[in-house]
Amino acid sequence: MCDKFNMSQDDFGAEFGLKKSVVGTYIRGISHPKIEILQNICDKYSLTLDEFINEDLTTKQTTHISASGTNGTVDEADLYKAENRALQKTIEAQWQTIEAMKITIDTLLNKQ
Repeated sequence: MCDKFNMSQDDFGAEFGLKKSVVGTYIRGISHPKIEILQNICDKYSLTLDEFINEDLTTKQTTHISASGTNGTVDEADLYKAENRALQKTIEAQWQTIEAMKITIDTLLNKQ
């Protein structure tokens, strides 16, 4: 769910009164949440326990009720597109930095 809604373990845990370390143990399979926590997660994300436990949620469109109480539907394709755009901007910025550094290096080499 953290990945699906682009949330940190800390943010996810805060929504359910859990510490980041506890969420980490759930994710790594070291421990498992109590049924009450599972029910709260399912309520928050409009899922049944069966869906949460037995279905691949990475492709399922779900509703997230944020801490402010607003609903937000997350579509995996939209999330992918947004992440892709962000990565493209990062790559472009890195290329610009590389080009600027090349100019700086050339300038410094020509001063000698």
